[in-house]
Amino acid sequence: MNRVQLFYKDIADIVGSDGFCIVRLVEKTEQQALCIICDKMVSAQFSIRLKHAPGIEQFLPEVLVGMLNMKNSNDFEIMVHDIENGMYKVTLLNKRSFMLKPIRISDAVLLHYIAHVPLYIEEELMQKQSTPYVPDTQGISIPINTLDDEHLSRELEKAIEAENYRLASTLHEELQRRNKQ
Repeated sequence: MNRVQLFYKDIADIVGSDGFCIVRLVEKTEQQALCIICDKMVSAQFSIRLKHAPGIEQFLPEVLVGMLNMKNSNDFEIMVHDIENGMYKVTLLNKRSFMLKPIRISDAVLLHYIAHVPLYIEEELMQKQSTPYVPDTQGISIPINTLDDEHLSRELEKAIEAENYRLASTLHEELQRRNKQ
């Protein structure tokens, strides 16, 4: 299995989304980016860390990372291996015990940011899901298959209201494809 290592690059709010954000991960050459939608709870966690809030070393994730000796350790890695119904399938691997645990992509990215746990994606999935990385861009593209059903439905309603029938058709087809599975 070929894989690509990803690195945290930046985070941006989604305008009009009630606290959701997009985290961009890039591969080593910074030519391609994988955009991850994070809910408002994870967005708040990133915000706290980016602002270097006082006392952060006593927050639960930082305490656990320290106790498990995860920071800059080679004992753990995160692997993004699939996407299904708008949700990336991700596992956290303890390389000493060979224990695998599923983890939400947004939490995996936060763990990667906090503990510098290496983050990988299967090469074929990266080719399918990534977009060109453009620094300081105003808009960020994300594949529609990364949206959950709720977001897809909302975007479908917006596209219909805006009379963007091409986008509405694409969104409707994605929802139909998921319902057939």
